[in-house]
Amino acid sequence: MLRPALRLLGLFAVSGLCLVPAVLTRLLALAGREQAALRLAARTQRRWGRLFLAVLGVELELAGELPRRPALIVANHLSYLDIPVLAALVPGRFVAKSEIAGWPVLGQLAASAGTIFVEQRRARDVLRVEREMATTLAAGVPVLLFPEGRSTRGQRVERLHSSLLECAVRAGLPCRAVALSYETPADPWAPAATVCWWGGMGFWRHAWGLARLAHVRARVAVTALERHGTERKALTAALQADLAAGFVPVRQAPIAPDCPWRALFTEPSPPEVAAHATSE
Repeated sequence: MLRPALRLLGLFAVSGLCLVPAVLTRLLALAGREQAALRLAARTQRRWGRLFLAVLGVELELAGELPRRPALIVANHLSYLDIPVLAALVPGRFVAKSEIAGWPVLGQLAASAGTIFVEQRRARDVLRVEREMATTLAAGVPVLLFPEGRSTRGQRVERLHSSLLECAVRAGLPCRAVALSYETPADPWAPAATVCWWGGMGFWRHAWGLARLAHVRARVAVTALERHGTERKALTAALQADLAAGFVPVRQAPIAPDCPWRALFTEPSPPEVAAHATSE
């Protein structure tokens, strides 16, 4: 019981320390130094991500080379842990659903670090997001996006929603696919239940269980291809194929007898998506 409590306290301390420079970046932006603010926020976020993973005992395994120039990083989504994992490797700026601003701790930090929050119910919000993405890349800062739209149990890469990739098409932004996966080498229970956060799992109960794990290995596979597109569905299809090619499915069994979400694993799985974009 002591280890998870100490780890969670450590995560609060790390996040609290990083809030100070994160707030300074907002002041820089208000003073008209937007590019400097974006670069400082990205560096602060990377420092936070590395400290976060160190406290939690997460090992990074990188397959492939990270982009040498700013790009739109498109990743599959498995857990809130994806955010510090990517932040630790890529000093960038996240695009996220507006609901994430309400997440405990991570939401406040994301807002302070300048995350681009998307109002999904407002079609015109895409234009604002497009402008912010283009401005961020012009400052030399990568943009990170989870176009599946929700976190999953990690059986496969789900269908990518193409709407936000319209921004990349309109602005001519370069795109790279990054496939995430997790393993827990020192724990017998499936990381689909202990690391992946999906299906309505309670945040605090899940976070406590994650903090109890002795060792988590996060695999990050970067595609070698940089994608450009003149039509969003074609671009989405290419990135979907890239993600599927680099993705290693998350182990789904066994499930601990006392797992509070055992019922999620007895429900039928949704049909496998094709490796191409559908009509969004």
